[in-house]
Amino acid sequence: MERKQVFSSSIKEIGYEADTNLLEVSFTSGAVYRYSGVSKEVADTFLQAEGKGSHFQVFIRPCFPCERVHALECAGYLKCTVHSCLCWCHGKRELNAEVKNVDLTKELRASIQAVKKKAAKRR
Repeated sequence: MERKQVFSSSIKEIGYEADTNLLEVSFTSGAVYRYSGVSKEVADTFLQAEGKGSHFQVFIRPCFPCERVHALECAGYLKCTVHSCLCWCHGKRELNAEVKNVDLTKELRASIQAVKKKAAKRR
């Protein structure tokens, strides 16, 4: 899909594929999202909008399903074998991550007791 560079503080490039009704939006953060079911008219209006970021927030983001696109060389989270891949999904990966199962029972009970005391004082 060919993308066109645009002038926006938040959006870097916009691409559209009429055959599949797919719209790709590349953000200045480096993230790329693909929106499905976008008509040519909607895509053209977006490309011509003066405020691309505002238009996106109102007419694209809440209206069409999307998926985040991986970098070309990336095979996806935990499946990628590319050493030092720069894809966004690798930011999630933590080596030797320890999952802590925090017991919040004490804090919850204390919170409930505080609410009950407050309610009792109002009576």
